[in-house]
Amino acid sequence: MLEEWAIKDPETAQESVEAIRDESRRMRHLAEELLALARGDEGAALELEPQDIGAVAQDATRIARDAAGGKVTVEYARPEHKIIAVFDRRRVRQALSILLDNAVKYTPEGGEVRVWAHESDGQVGVTVRDTGVGIPDEELPHIFERFYRADKARTRGGAGLGLAIARQIAEAHGGTIEVMSTPGEGSTFILQIPQNGPNH
Repeated sequence: MLEEWAIKDPETAQESVEAIRDESRRMRHLAEELLALARGDEGAALELEPQDIGAVAQDATRIARDAAGGKVTVEYARPEHKIIAVFDRRRVRQALSILLDNAVKYTPEGGEVRVWAHESDGQVGVTVRDTGVGIPDEELPHIFERFYRADKARTRGGAGLGLAIARQIAEAHGGTIEVMSTPGEGSTFILQIPQNGPNH
């Protein structure tokens, strides 16, 4: 379109360039998600170190808050002490970012997203709770499936890979992601991993 005629019309050319840029970003994001899944399928080695999962959750929350731009309240509740566990910081941060991105995306303006880290019985975890649109019961068993996209109320772009990646990361650490949701009231996602690392 730019080649044939839009280049002569500055306004149309600008709209075209913005559309190309948006699509390029979407395609790059999709490629990155597919690569993340492929690496996980191949059993890519985790970079395991003892570290504070609360600090990782706080960092991910701060970035999500900035991205929300004030439309949604995004808050992190700091625990009384550090919660040290053995995990791959980059990949757990990626999983938390996916959960937070979903929470912000599906929470209407004026809503809230709350995040906190916790530990119990040799497990550590991070909970992400939102006051968003919620997920129907019939869709809950499928939301972690690759390319699965929920009903139109929750379909706002994306290829349906984010939650599959988050679950893959949790399982690579010997952990899980649980979800509880009530349509119209919100959802709660809980990422949980063994405190001493995979296979412990």
